[in-house]
Amino acid sequence: MAFEEYSGLQVLASSTYDDITLQLVKDNFESYYVKSMHTLEIFNVPDVNEILNLRNGSTVAPNCFILFRRQMQSCVSNIGLRIGRGALSKHISRIWKELGKTDPNLVYSFKDVANNVARNFNNKKLRFKMVESPYTE
Repeated sequence: MAFEEYSGLQVLASSTYDDITLQLVKDNFESYYVKSMHTLEIFNVPDVNEILNLRNGSTVAPNCFILFRRQMQSCVSNIGLRIGRGALSKHISRIWKELGKTDPNLVYSFKDVANNVARNFNNKKLRFKMVESPYTE
């Protein structure tokens, strides 16, 4: 979704690397976007069910940063930017660190989703093993 730049955007975090600038911005309606040049892509916090459906047999639940990174990668891809894996990792790490200072509520949202995913994921994986007690008569 391409928008011309307008003054209603608040830059929450920014990273410039290899002559590419990525920004995480918020509008007056509390909607988040990933911005590069004059292009914005909607950035959402995923919900628990969405993440649980993506597990594909994995034995480990993703942490909050992994969830954030997935959303950022998706936005960058939808914008059409071609950024190498290493460069994109640097961008995302810088934005995540800055976001912890500028919008801790968004960071908390990702932590909350990650905790709920882990709780749901672990509940589905619980197994009980019956063992005989060595103290039975």
